Formats: sequence, structure tokens, C-alpha cells
Amino acid sequence: MELKDVEAACFDNPAVKDVVVVVSNDAHGHDYLVAYVVLYSQALKQSSAGFRAMLKEKLPEYMIPALVVFMDALPLTPNCKIDRQALPTPTLDNVETIVAPRTEIEKQLVEIWTAVLGVQIGIHQNFFESGGNSLRAALLLNRLSQAFPVELSLDCLFKSPTIAGLAEVIEAVRSSGSTAIFETNSADLSADAVLDETIHPFTITRFRPKHIFLTGATGFVGAFLLHELLLHHPQATIYCLVRADNLETATSRLRSTLQNYEIWEKEFSRRIIPIIGDLSKPFLGLSTPNFSELADIVEVIYHCGAYVNLVYPYTALRDANVGGTKEILRLATMTKITPVHYISTLDIFQASNYDGMKLIAETDDLLSAEGYSDGYAQSKWVAEKLVMAARNRGLPVSIYRLGMVTGHSKTGAFQLSNTICLIIKGLIQLGYGPELDIKMNLAPVDYIVQAVRYLSHQPESFNKTFHVLSPHVLTMNELILNLNTLGYVLPSIPYPQWQAKLLNMSPDNALTPMVSLFMKKINNSQKTFIETTSFVCQKFDDRNTQDGLVATDIICPPINHSVLNAYLSYFRRQGFL
Repeated sequence: MELKDVEAACFDNPAVKDVVVVVSNDAHGHDYLVAYVVLYSQALKQSSAGFRAMLKEKLPEYMIPALVVFMDALPLTPNCKIDRQALPTPTLDNVETIVAPRTEIEKQLVEIWTAVLGVQIGIHQNFFESGGNSLRAALLLNRLSQAFPVELSLDCLFKSPTIAGLAEVIEAVRSSGSTAIFETNSADLSADAVLDETIHPFTITRFRPKHIFLTGATGFVGAFLLHELLLHHPQATIYCLVRADNLETATSRLRSTLQNYEIWEKEFSRRIIPIIGDLSKPFLGLSTPNFSELADIVEVIYHCGAYVNLVYPYTALRDANVGGTKEILRLATMTKITPVHYISTLDIFQASNYDGMKLIAETDDLLSAEGYSDGYAQSKWVAEKLVMAARNRGLPVSIYRLGMVTGHSKTGAFQLSNTICLIIKGLIQLGYGPELDIKMNLAPVDYIVQAVRYLSHQPESFNKTFHVLSPHVLTMNELILNLNTLGYVLPSIPYPQWQAKLLNMSPDNALTPMVSLFMKKINNSQKTFIETTSFVCQKFDDRNTQDGLVATDIICPPINHSVLNAYLSYFRRQGFL
């Protein structure tokens, strides 16, 4: 991990005047990042949690500073270099609000949380807003299982992310002997999948749009979809939902995202209008009048935004992925019918209900909410049920289910926190590849957005579902062989031996946040999570997609030696390798 990359992401915030990121250690010798930030004005000061939320849009989780310390100026040596030894010991932003523990359980929890986070913490402070992440959460749960005779899940921590709340959970579990009441179950998902009766279409809009609304434009697929729409709708204005404190920051984030993917053109600036909001908030974080005005202006909606995390539970993803979709459907029916193009995922079939199915068709109904092993798939199942409910009420909706999306096949531009990116970098860092019999279905992002854009322009596409994936497969063995031919020496070893090396690798390895994907057994089987994901194992029908593209030159390229070389070149240009 390059600290300069983290500092560069901090500088993308126009409020930042100066910054230095350092590696600190907690009392148990565990490393974590601290960002010391100087702002142009104290009036621009934001919370540490808010600053970290901005960085989550740009960096993989393991590169997010655990703490952000705001300073008037960075200390300098006589040679005018940053004096790292003089940097203050990191503390929480709101130390003055720390509330002391009241019970013996809370006292124990304060000791454990302080040890894990490396800073003093009160009983009402949120774990995830105080430097906690998925890795620290796993460490915390391990410490809790040693200190208390209970087994708590990550779901429990997200539902009760404070010491005061978790103390109540521990007391309740001690009394009942079960954590079931705190776990997300299929009944919870089914209840969330009921669409509000007020979301109902009643008039029609024009088909050829000049005002387009796009969510997820600061994400990977969303950025390339924005670029594709700008190129093929030269007269259109595109309104992009962006989470930011002000218009200047929102504009900067959009421009920076496109620049990072090497697709920015100066003339785009006059046709992109940032809408400051938040998918996880009612009315997308807008006032009711502004929400209604937006609904009246836009003529088509591309809902690409989502919180993608394969480790966090449903509870952590619900507001953005389920609540956000519900608000998009509300927007589409607020003042008129506005067609919706919803970007979904093939992960919705990542449940035991689909085991043994030889072919999953685009026309197949979704089965029940049971049998899912991760919160992301659960959240997308619920969101898609809501979209289908709106479609049944008369809203023109097209659903595009994507598999694993990789970088641009020509330029190599890639989201560096993408699973495949981290796997490639992690394999190179580890120096070994696994003998793992999996076939990965990987589709370059340029094919994905070309297909979505073209299909969305066809009137016959409305009310259809499309599986947008590659007809080609890349085996793990082929990936490792290609990396060897491209100059990275990676001997293949048996999977159990490779897993052992994984457990003993450096914490700086890019595979660190993904260890559970390669280790965790699914449904008491011998297969690990990585062997059961939708981009690996199942067979998907894509007849609607292929029929819709038959008269075009939009063809999915295979991930071959040439494409992988483009990816590696982009990694090196970005300092990722």
C-alpha cells in the first residue's frame, strides 16, 4: 500500500490544504492509518466520519485511514519537511462527548474497543465512525467471544454499533442463549421487499430524453456509463447524484473520477449537473420541493448506484441498496412516469435455492429470500423485488443483471478496489497462485456500458430483464499462467497449501480484506465463498441480451493475454503495482 495514494485521495477534497498519512500502532502492535489534515478554512471542517465516507468512494477499505485528525498546520522540521515525530497522538474528533461506562459489561467493552481502535472511546460512539472497518470488526468479535460466553455476528455489531447497544445485546443473548433475534432472516428481507403503495405511476413521459438522471456516477460502472451516455446523447444534460458537502466538491469528485479512469473530456463539464444527495436518505437526501422538481425534469433514470461490500451484513447495506432503490422508484412516479433502467447483479442467484439449476433464465422468477450467505446479495434481492413490484404496477423498467465487471479492454482503466484487481495484486504480492478449479466469467466494463446504453435505447427493451455477461470464461490457472508470461513469477501450489500462506501473509497484501472469501465454508459444504459466487459457478441464459445486440458490433472481448497486459499497464500507471 502506498501512503501517497491515500494522501492523493485526500487532496481530491477541495477543502484540503495539506495532508500527511502515517502508519500508527495500537497497544497490541496492529497497524492502522491516521490522516493528519489541514483545511483551507475552519469553516470547512467536517467530522472524521464524514471525511472517511468521502474516501470510501475512492479507495479500497484497507486503505481508508482509521482516524482523521484535523490540524491548523502540520509541524515542520528546520528543513521545512513534515516533522512526523511531532504529530499529535490520534484521538477522536468528539472527545468532549465521551460518556464513561456505567456497568461492568460496558467497562469490559470499553477496554476491548479501545484496544482494537487504538483510541479512547465512549459508550455512545459508533464503532464504524470511530475508525472501525471490516478487519477491525472481525478482531473485535474475536475479542468479544473470548471475554464473554456468547458468539456475536457482524450483523449484531452493525445493528448495535455502540458499546451501550452491544452491552444490551450481550445481556439479551445471555438470557435467551441465542442471537437469532438480532440476525437478519428471510422474513426481514421479504418485509423490506414490499413497495410503498404511494409509489404508483399515473402519466407517461417522452421516450427520447434530453434530461437524464444517473446514480453511481462516482463508482466504476457508473462512471463509464456516464461517459457512454455523454458520447451518445450529445444534446442531453445528465444529472448525477453525488454525496458531497457542496457543489464544488461534488463537481470535483465527478471530474476526478472520470480523470482517474482516463475518460474525462473538458466539454463534459457543461453537460453534467451534480445533484448533492445520498442514496441512503429519504427523498435521496433532497428537500421535498427539490425532489419533486427533479422528478418533473428528468425523462429517464439509470440507477447504477449501490454500496458494494461482500463482507458486510444486510443491515449495513440496507439503507443505500434497498432504501435508495425505493426512493428512485418514488422519483420515477412522483409527477409522471419516468422509465427506469436498473443495474442489478447476478449475485441475486447466489443462494442455495439455485444449487443444481443447469440454466438460470432471464425470464425466471426470483425464488424466496432464503439461502443467501452475504448481505450484498440479500440487499440486491430485496431491491430487485421492489423494482419488479413497480414494473407490475405499470412503470416501464428494464433490469440489467451484471456479473463480475473488469477494466476497460483497451485502456486497462480499472477500479482498483475491484475484487479481480485485488486478487491479481495479492497473488503477485504473495508470490504463489492456487491450484483452484474455478472458471471466472469476467466482462470488460466497455462492453457492459455499451450493451446497457444500446439496449436502453430500444423501446422493446422495457419490462425485460437482461443478463449482461461474457460468453468467455477465464480459469484461475489461465490467469496465473498469463501473469507468469507477463513477467510475474507465480508458481502454482495446491489450494490447502496456498490457503496456509494466505493466513500467514503480510497485512499489507491486497488479499487481506478478502481472506474470508477464500477460507469461509458455505452451507457446511467443502467449497469456499469464492468457489460459489455467481461470476464463477452458475450458467446464465442471456438470450434477451444477445437478441437485442444482434444487429450491432457490440461484442464482449475475452480476458486474454492482451487485455491482462492492458490492466497491468494501468496498475503501474496508477502506482497500484
